[in-house]
Amino acid sequence: MNSIFVRIYGGILVALLIIGVATYVGVDLINQYRAGQYRERMAEGTFFLLGEGLREQSGADRAEWLREMSRRLGASLRIHPGADLSLTYRERLHLDEGRVVIREHPESERITVLYHVPGGDDYLVTSLERLSEQQARATAGLILDRLKAVTPEQRAQSLARLVPYFGFPLSLAEWGEVGLDEEQYQRLDRNEMVLLLTDSTRRDATLYLYVPIPRDHRVLVLGPMTLFDPFPWELLVVASLLALCLVALSTYLQVRPLQTRLRHLERAVKRLGGGDLTAHADVRGGDSIGQLAATFNGMTAHIRRLIHAQREMTRAVSHELRTPVARLRFGLEMLADSESAEARRERLDALDRDIDQLDQLIDEILTYARLEQGTPTIDFQPVYLVEVCEQLKGELDTIRGDIVIEVEGDRVLAVDGDPRYLHRVLQNLVTNALRYAQARVRMTIRLEDEAERVVLDVDDDGSGIPEHQRERVFKPFARLDQSRHRASGGYGLGLSIVKRIVDWHGGEIRVLESDWGGARFRVILPREQQRQHVLGRQ
Repeated sequence: MNSIFVRIYGGILVALLIIGVATYVGVDLINQYRAGQYRERMAEGTFFLLGEGLREQSGADRAEWLREMSRRLGASLRIHPGADLSLTYRERLHLDEGRVVIREHPESERITVLYHVPGGDDYLVTSLERLSEQQARATAGLILDRLKAVTPEQRAQSLARLVPYFGFPLSLAEWGEVGLDEEQYQRLDRNEMVLLLTDSTRRDATLYLYVPIPRDHRVLVLGPMTLFDPFPWELLVVASLLALCLVALSTYLQVRPLQTRLRHLERAVKRLGGGDLTAHADVRGGDSIGQLAATFNGMTAHIRRLIHAQREMTRAVSHELRTPVARLRFGLEMLADSESAEARRERLDALDRDIDQLDQLIDEILTYARLEQGTPTIDFQPVYLVEVCEQLKGELDTIRGDIVIEVEGDRVLAVDGDPRYLHRVLQNLVTNALRYAQARVRMTIRLEDEAERVVLDVDDDGSGIPEHQRERVFKPFARLDQSRHRASGGYGLGLSIVKRIVDWHGGEIRVLESDWGGARFRVILPREQQRQHVLGRQ
């Protein structure tokens, strides 16, 4: 993914999905634990009373008592020794503390309730589908049995001793203070229990159980018993805060690498602004930031090359100008010393030639400087190279002397290029060949084997160019030793101009050895260019 937008928002979307799933799973696991705690807390008081009642039974009465309690609960009550139950460490710890343990069976949607009967190794075990209203009424009956066993004056104290074992309040209320309607009071008069559920549409709905006490003006009240809320506001707040923190963390982890890379790029830009041309942005990647850093590094490298070339050119121009200027000064001194008109005329002609050479040198320097500024606007069109070569041959007739210029190639062979610039390439190459040739110069145009590129060879029968100096000839003001030196003419800019133009046309130029023993300059150009009028600057 090279798009920063896609990377950041895609990463955030994936993070949100992962955080959402993790939050859902986390809340579900917490709710499973909370639901287990809720059921154990609601059942603890009931099984405490069952355990106390079982301790009070003995012999045959115990079996009868178990049958009666099973009938009340709507579930079979059994007694098992601890060795038969395969208790876990957590279960045994809870049971030894007098707490209830509930085992869930998701495959059958039933639960098993375990309770340790104090004073022995017996455990009460029952299996239920769920904690229902029947178990609530059985619990109320067990409490009522306890209250019946004491005097009315002792009932409040006896009930208070039971409250710690229950997960909901237990109280005694006066008959007229319970706030029931007429029909519910009639049910209490008939010695029936009344189950009252407050507003069931609300999340904080509660359950009350009112139990009439025989021969007492009070009513036993169980409740309020809160229903299990899977999404209490405390849990939602914690889950939301945790999710927001995880989203913030994931966003930070997504943005932090981008911020670090931008800081590296910013430091490199500041170094360049401070004049450090060696500044380099060590930022990798194929996205926009990586491409920007690559462009910046390319720009700084190009600036370094330009400044280096400018310094080299300044030194070279100073050196090249020194010779014609010295000849002009010397010629003026000689002119002043000339006595005859003929001698003065000869000195003036020499000065005129020196001025022409100086003008030619300045023209070459300006041309090279203009080409160094970057790629100009080029309008590609078919150029028939054989026609250009024959035109150039006619133009050079006046300066070739006794040297023979040959042209070989297919007249219909063309390349996409700028006629003016390609003419300059051929002119510089052939002029250079004429400068060093002994008797022959040949221009050859042919197709490569792939027939996608055109090869232009310019051969001379001169002394050739040593292999270790063949790359150097394309540098500005380059000078070779022995036969190919300044005495042959030129200023060392022609081949540099050729190299630049060939690069513009997407081609390449090489220096080889000619079949005649001299130099061969080979230019390879693509037959077809992308038809565009303006190229990007180099």
